[in-house]
Amino acid sequence: MVSNVGRTSAEWLRYITSLPGVPGQEEAVARELLKAFGSVADRVEQDRMGSVYAWIQGDGKPPRPRALLAAHMDKIGFLVRAVEPGGYLRVTEVGGFDSRTLPGKEVLVHSSPPMVAVFATRPPHLQKKGEADRPIQLEDLYLDTGRPEREVKRKAPVGTMVTLRQSPIELLGDRLAAPGMDDRAGVVVMLRALELLASKRPSWDVVAVATVEEEFGAVCLGARTAAENLSPDLGIAIDVSHGDMPGAREGDTVPLGSGPALSIGGNIHPVVLEGLKRSAKALSMPYRVEPCPTGSGTDAMDIQISSSGVPTAVIGIPCRYMHTGVETVEPRDVDRCAHLLAHYLSELSPEWRAVEVLK
Repeated sequence: MVSNVGRTSAEWLRYITSLPGVPGQEEAVARELLKAFGSVADRVEQDRMGSVYAWIQGDGKPPRPRALLAAHMDKIGFLVRAVEPGGYLRVTEVGGFDSRTLPGKEVLVHSSPPMVAVFATRPPHLQKKGEADRPIQLEDLYLDTGRPEREVKRKAPVGTMVTLRQSPIELLGDRLAAPGMDDRAGVVVMLRALELLASKRPSWDVVAVATVEEEFGAVCLGARTAAENLSPDLGIAIDVSHGDMPGAREGDTVPLGSGPALSIGGNIHPVVLEGLKRSAKALSMPYRVEPCPTGSGTDAMDIQISSSGVPTAVIGIPCRYMHTGVETVEPRDVDRCAHLLAHYLSELSPEWRAVEVLK
């Protein structure tokens, strides 16, 4: 690992997105994040679920209020579910890939030692009439390692993690495309925000949590346990928002390069949202308001309903092609989100509380 000192957001994104870690198997990325946060935080620790906590101690008089920042470190991937005759692997998805993008993709089977494989299926010449006309499903695909069946069975039993094997792609405009921007980009936002807060101490204690097991969808397990552990007075989730792309309806996306996307809806406390808007204006920073009429689909959902309730907000990083192998972000948006977070938290007074009843 290259030194953390002076690392840019783009460099962090290249490195952190390369680390494995499907929901429930985040050990490798957690080890590296403990080191990364250790270079900017006052202390780091890991809970029994596996989430990584990084603390910035406020300079207010104790007992200080506490802000929880959350971005999930797990990323979508696959698990081996069967080894078929000939050594071909069938997999199940963890987190929800767009299966239309998978044929021909190179993957890494996290066996010991790891094995390279490719997603394959029967070519059109060998398909039955009409098969080529329907969308490809994951069950139509298999992994070919090119290895004998006996070796594959020994090295890749059921439950073995599989991730896309793809380096970040540098696009024009300093944009980066890679698997895992959802939500490793949010983790980078927290790293950069803590760098800023370490030099401009807030009154509050700030705990940045790289959470586990968000991509299960039904419940954000790492965020829920972190919120119960910490009993925060404020919670802010950092995640990706759908970036602009051809074919998307107007209003459903936010443009890359347009700065933070601030969610509004039932999952969002209006007082916190207004405070984030004021910070953006104070920084002369562009931002967008993103409607989330139901749940935000982020860690904020479980933070909000922990204990007696926590005022929450969501800061979104514009990201194209979510849940594919080319999730695309602009590092400048990552930096803007970090500066917005740091400014907002450093301006909070020790007496501030969002106590309004929302229902």
